[in-house]
Amino acid sequence: MEIRFIPGDKVRLISGGPEMTIRGQHYDVLANEYSANMFDCIWFDKNKDGKEEVHYCPFQAEELIKTKSA
Repeated sequence: MEIRFIPGDKVRLISGGPEMTIRGQHYDVLANEYSANMFDCIWFDKNKDGKEEVHYCPFQAEELIKTKSA
């Protein structure tokens, strides 16, 4: 069964961590195509000075679960 997420879905890593938002499918520039099973996520966190920072990272769909607030 293929896991799918849509932009705006709220997710979290299965291993834990902050709530993140799905930005969309990950574009693999080396393969010049969208990765069917990878999704770009963004989230906010405070740095050591207490200022909000935005973070971005692609994750495999198998690493993610939708949160209750999704």
